[in-house]
Parts: sequence; C-alpha cells; structure tokens
Amino acid sequence: MIKRIVHIMNQCKHHFDGGTLFCNKYKISDNECIEFLKSKRVLENSIDSNNVDEVIDLELNLARLNSIGFYESCEIFLIKNRYELPQHEFYINELNCFTGDASEFIQQYSNVICLISSLVNISKHQYIEVDIKNLIIVRENRSTFLPLIFDEKIVQSINLSIIEKLNTIIQVFSENDTEKKILFVNELIDFLNVKNDNERFSHLITNFSDFYDICHNAYQFYLSNFSYNKLKIELDSKALEYTQKIQSVINDSQTKLITIPTAFVLVFAAFNFDNLLDVINFATLISLFVFALLIQIFLNNQKTSLNFIEENIVSYKKSFINNDIEKISTRFLLVDRELKIQKNRLILIQIILWCVPFILFLLWILLIVFHFSSIRHF
Repeated sequence: MIKRIVHIMNQCKHHFDGGTLFCNKYKISDNECIEFLKSKRVLENSIDSNNVDEVIDLELNLARLNSIGFYESCEIFLIKNRYELPQHEFYINELNCFTGDASEFIQQYSNVICLISSLVNISKHQYIEVDIKNLIIVRENRSTFLPLIFDEKIVQSINLSIIEKLNTIIQVFSENDTEKKILFVNELIDFLNVKNDNERFSHLITNFSDFYDICHNAYQFYLSNFSYNKLKIELDSKALEYTQKIQSVINDSQTKLITIPTAFVLVFAAFNFDNLLDVINFATLISLFVFALLIQIFLNNQKTSLNFIEENIVSYKKSFINNDIEKISTRFLLVDRELKIQKNRLILIQIILWCVPFILFLLWILLIVFHFSSIRHF
C-alpha cells in the first residue's frame, strides 16, 4: 500500500507544511487507496473517493502516515525507529527509498541498530528516559553510562569501508563471555569515558575505526605477552614432567639392576673350573639363565613404561598441532632426546644381561671340549 500512496503523491503537486502533506489537484484514480487512508484516519479533509476522475486536494496527516511506514525525512525515520528496524514496509521521501532498495543510509542505519543490539548485550542495566535508551556497562571495577543519542548525521558519518570492522566488534560483543570480549569491553569503557555522557555514542560512531584499532592492538598484545607465555609455561612444565617420568624408569630400577653384576660375580666364584662336569656347574648355569630371564621380564616392564610415556607425549603434542612446539618450547627436544637415551640404556642392559650367561656357557663348553681333546691326545 505504501507504493500506492507514493504513486498518488507523485501524480500531483505536493509539499510538506507542518504536520501535513498537501497533495494538490489529484485526479482520483485509486479509490481503494483513498479508502485505506480514510480507515487509518490519515486524511484530514473530507473526500468522496467514489467520484472517480474528480480532481481534489488531499491533506494527509504526517504522524499517521509515519505509523503506516511513510516518512518524509531521514530524521523522522530515525525518530520513529531509533532502536529497532521497522517490521513493516516503509518509504523515506527524502531518499526516494522503499524497503529493500539499495540505500547507503539504510545500510548505515542497519549497522547502527546491530551495534546497539550488541551494546545492550554487554550492558548490566538499561532503561528508557524521555524516549532515549540508556545503558550502564560494568566490568570488574570499571563502568560507563551510555545514552544512545544519535541523529541522521551521525548515521551518515559511517564510512562503509569500516563495515567489516564494525561487524567484528558486533560479533565479539554478541558472544558469551570470553577473554576477548572482556578485553574489548574494558577498552570500550576507557574509550567512552573520555567524553561527556551525551557525546559518548556519537564519539564511538564517528571514531569507530580508532576504537577498533585500539581493541585489535590490545588483543594482539594480550596474545603475544600473556597467552604465549602461559602456553610456554604449560609446555615447559609438561616437558619437565615427562623428562622426570622417563628418568624414573631407570632410576627406580637401579636397586634391581645392581644385582646383575653381583649375581655374575657370585656365579663365577661358585663355578668349579677344576671339575667342569660338577653338578654345581650345571645348577649354576641353569640358575644364571633363570636369573637373566627374570631380569628380562622386569626390563620388558620398564620398556613398556617408556612406550606408554612416549604415546602420551605424542598425544599431548597433537593437541597443539596448530602451534610449532619446537619453537615455543625447546624443552620437548630434550624430552625426545632423553627418551632415546633411556631406550638405548635398556638395550645396553639387556645385551650385558644375556652376554654374561652365554659367554660363561660357551666358555664352559670350550673348556669341556678342550679337556676331552687333551685326554684323547694323551
């Protein structure tokens, strides 16, 4: 219906005077629209819409035209829709703009409304006084009072090149509480408090690019000087923890491993080299292999512990797949090195463990062979 009203207005000479739109010498062609205006009490003069083709003068009440979506200027449009987008079809005569038309002003206005909605989201309290919405924004020991006062000039001051920055701030303010949101709100409070109450919102709009840069720089500083160090400390602590676990695999088994050389000394002391076929030698050799087997079982347990620790390290590193751990914490290089050293130590212990009984066994066999060879020779 708005388009039909505008069509009527454009068919005749019209002007605005006070609170009335005068449409002079209108030739009645859309009596249905005239009846609609009557039903909405928009017409201020008495008209018989049935007299088709009759030339008449129309006097339309602007306040009631506003209520059905016709606005004579951007100023009136903002007054009637200051904090919410209109839910009905509308027309702004000053811009010759209908709902859905590509209008820079409407785009600017829509972004202001979105910003207001995000500011309401971060506010602690809100109330309306003399048609002005007021917000109280509080964070920790900081606060600011923000009356949402603006006009069409403030809206038109928005440079469309900063829309992306505006949307970024709106998105952050619309989120649940995050470190980034808290940081941005603190910067907002500081940014607004340098101005008087009634100037704060216009100051934010007209200097929004500066506010965005402040927030962006503050967040980058936070990431580089706080999150980085926090992550590095966590990684260093974890690296130290893994290093201690790896070292404890060998350290905790020292008392058991010390029995290896002791057992070998006792075996060699008990071995009867004068009577190679002595039963004691058979018992000693069997005992030595049984001892080596028991120690091998223990070493296998230690090896399993190292493998388990290694799997935990790999899993932990995968949780930081988007970060370069080697640059953040060189301690993990030490962890990998220590793991490799401990594995090599276990291998060395196993070699020593089995070399001694096999060498003694081979020595015993060689001595027996040599002994019987000597007997045959004589």
